[in-house]
Amino acid sequence: MEETLCDISAFHLHRTPPQVLALMPTVPAAQTDKTRSRLKRHPLVQHVVGPTIHLMVTNRRKRSSAKCIQSHLASTEIPFGCVQTTDLGINVASPLFTLLQLAQHLSEEHLAMAMYEFCGTFSVFKPSAEIEDLLATAQQAGTLPANSWRRVTGQDGKPTSLWQRSPLISLDELRQFAVATKGMRGNRRFAKAAKTVTGATASPFEAQTSILLTQSRRKGGEGFPAFTNNQRIALSPAASMLANRSTCYADLLFDQHKGKKPLIIECQGRIAHDNTASAVSDANRTVALQHMGYEVVLLSYEQIALADRFDAVKRLLASHLGITYRRKTKNLRKREHDLRRNIFINWETLAA
Repeated sequence: MEETLCDISAFHLHRTPPQVLALMPTVPAAQTDKTRSRLKRHPLVQHVVGPTIHLMVTNRRKRSSAKCIQSHLASTEIPFGCVQTTDLGINVASPLFTLLQLAQHLSEEHLAMAMYEFCGTFSVFKPSAEIEDLLATAQQAGTLPANSWRRVTGQDGKPTSLWQRSPLISLDELRQFAVATKGMRGNRRFAKAAKTVTGATASPFEAQTSILLTQSRRKGGEGFPAFTNNQRIALSPAASMLANRSTCYADLLFDQHKGKKPLIIECQGRIAHDNTASAVSDANRTVALQHMGYEVVLLSYEQIALADRFDAVKRLLASHLGITYRRKTKNLRKREHDLRRNIFINWETLAA
């Protein structure tokens, strides 16, 4: 069996756009690279997985003594489908199995964030200067692969570390895997984290907002009612004219009853929404949704990330949801502080 990237190395690989991986040569085989010096200098190691290469082995005798490699012994039979092939001459743990391995050492909050990324329509990858140059050359030559992910630009017009793509796994697959791997190492934390993931988000900001609103107050969140992430909404003819589109997606949708209007929360991230064209499009969409009877609340990153501003926001949302907001005790405020400290990190360093 070919060598298998696992754990943190697999996580980094799954976050890497295919147009970047297409630039990489084949990984040298262990048989022809006994000291792994060539592997250590390989672009995949230098620019993607990092200096420590995590490899999964099924036999203790296959553990590598190379300083750049950390071997992981698969103590039980690897479930079918948990190892995937690549075009680089090396296997990789599947996204689900990678998350299970991460569950052995990540906190529940960081594991949930990794799950949100894999279940979501985004990835976070910051190319090195060398990779940036290679991408620019490939772009000019028109040689990027057809399945390339779309890179998001910032308000300054420059490319960011945020990429848009199709989800790597579904929420159903995540929860089914939690059941299928019961009894395996890391499963208990995996299952707990999987229960907190609400759906497919389109950015780290949407994921962080979802965590804050849906986590129980005992765990530092607000314990608000269930909502749907990125809900597709078919617009009425009049709303379509206002928005100049036939459908749109609600970042977070509270589908309320008992005569209350459904509530939509739109996460106005600093990256994805900070340009004039996006601002106009967002404004048109908001008016269209309001025309159809939705309550729409636009939230900026600062209103969620800064504790004093979020204190006002959560009371506003509680009012829209018909909830009497109860002040938090000193202990609950500490738990909220701890949760915020854990999730408002540089997303690029997640699981590093």
